[in-house]
Amino acid sequence: MLDVFSEEVELLIKSGISNLYWYKAHLKKTWLNSGVPSPVCEDLFSRTNSEGKSLTKRRLMDLLYEELRNFHYDRRLEISRNFVRILIERENFEPEDNKHKIEISKNSSIKLKEIIARQKREQEKKEYKEQEEKKEDYYSQQSRLKERFIESYKFPPQKRGYELEKIFSNLMRISGIPVEDSFKIVGEQIDGAIKYDAYYYLVELKWIAEQVNQSHISSLYMKVEGKMQSFGLFIAMNGYSEDALSSLTTGKNIKVLLLDGIHLMNVISGIYTFQQLLEHARKQAAFKGKIYCSHDIN
Repeated sequence: MLDVFSEEVELLIKSGISNLYWYKAHLKKTWLNSGVPSPVCEDLFSRTNSEGKSLTKRRLMDLLYEELRNFHYDRRLEISRNFVRILIERENFEPEDNKHKIEISKNSSIKLKEIIARQKREQEKKEYKEQEEKKEDYYSQQSRLKERFIESYKFPPQKRGYELEKIFSNLMRISGIPVEDSFKIVGEQIDGAIKYDAYYYLVELKWIAEQVNQSHISSLYMKVEGKMQSFGLFIAMNGYSEDALSSLTTGKNIKVLLLDGIHLMNVISGIYTFQQLLEHARKQAAFKGKIYCSHDIN
């Protein structure tokens, strides 16, 4: 449907609708069905010209659009779109009288369809350009983030952990995922949180020398429990111990997903997006009961 109503479109609507019907009663009914208020219809259709004759259908359309300029924009737009819809969806353009110039309406319908098609092409072109610009901006930010991530390997352990939190938050922002930075609540430290597909994930980031064990992950389970519609997302840069992977899901609902440094590097390197990774992790948890997903998401 039309998004931009130019003077050309308004003229096509006026000529198209005014010539679509031979009888004024049909025109009045179309106005009412298109959302024109009944008092406006009654007022305009009761008017006469200087000679006391009823107004032509084209003159009625002109007066209607003078009235519509006093309407709220959305209401004006709705009525005009309904008029356009009537014209472009019309299949039968048969005259109701020998003097009926319905071919004018048919030509208006054809031109409106052409304008709609042109606007659609322009909108698609604009959206494509915007997507390409976003993509270019994402890749440039991603490249800088990758350099920063590689540089963080040189940091001492504590500083490296803080840097990881910042890198993760920036990665979520450029990925278009709502993110909350680290915060504290009574008795708990949360490294961050993200919102994905209407669910919140409490995030735990660990960059320690050894592999993360069961007790570390259990701590995140405890933080997730008791929170409405929340899950946990654990990212351990150096991976997980065997006991952590083999015992945690036994007899429990899956509330936490596990990722590691390879997953994160693959996202930062552009092998896949974080959204694709998270969908892969959720799919493996749902279908196979695995809380730790493979690095290959294909």
